[in-house]
Amino acid sequence: MRQAVVRRKLMEAQERLEQARIEHAVLAEQVEFFAEQAEEMRIRNLVAETPLSAHEYTEVRRTADTLQRAQAALEAEIDALVGARERLLERVEVEQ
Repeated sequence: MRQAVVRRKLMEAQERLEQARIEHAVLAEQVEFFAEQAEEMRIRNLVAETPLSAHEYTEVRRTADTLQRAQAALEAEIDALVGARERLLERVEVEQ
C-alpha cells in the first residue's frame, strides 16, 4: 500500500479512536448514574412493594443494562481501533 494511503488511514483510525474514547467517557458517566439510580429504585421497590415502584425499578434497570451493553460494544470497538492503528503503524515503519 502506498505510504500516503497508509498515513491517511492511520490518521482516520486515530481520529475515530479519539472520538470513541470521548464517547466512552460520557457513556461511563451515564452507566454509573443509571446503576446508582437502579440501586436506589431497587431499595425503594423493596420498601414500597407497589406496582409503580416495581415498574420504575424495571425501567431504570433496563436503561442501565442497555447502557452497559453499549459501553461493552464501544470498548470492543476501541480495542479493534487500537489494533488497526498498531497494524498501520507497523506498515509505516516497514515502508520507511
